[in-house]
Amino acid sequence: MSLRILPRLDAADAVRLTPLVAEYSAALMHGPAAAIDEPYVRRLLADRVVEIAGAELDGELVGFGLYYDLPEAISARRAGQLDDLYVRPAARSHGVASRLVAHIAAIGEARDWVHLRWMVPEGSPAIALYERIAEPAPWRNFVVRIDRSVDW
Repeated sequence: MSLRILPRLDAADAVRLTPLVAEYSAALMHGPAAAIDEPYVRRLLADRVVEIAGAELDGELVGFGLYYDLPEAISARRAGQLDDLYVRPAARSHGVASRLVAHIAAIGEARDWVHLRWMVPEGSPAIALYERIAEPAPWRNFVVRIDRSVDW
């Protein structure tokens, strides 16, 4: 199998990315999945603060990592925030997620980030992978729910 990381997806990738974002949303939502369609994904790809790397396995887009380059007040530097990471179930166990994380971390090294961080839902099967490729952060995550109709 041939795994290739696409450094930055753009509008031309919207058709291929839309089903993955929809699958990801459906997998995490408790209740109705969000209305993910191509116009939404095009807006996401055009957003000025979002970057999305992709992963192809044998030419098929099977995963993505959505991340931000953010100021980090404590260190007076910048940090990466990996906000969403998804790999199609059939493509798991082929190193896709670890390669996406490594690619984004390499971007962070080039940009002098202090770290790359991400949140993981409790009970996620991906935690085992993350424990192998990263270390637990010394903080807890909290959320103020503004729109209580969205539950993940």
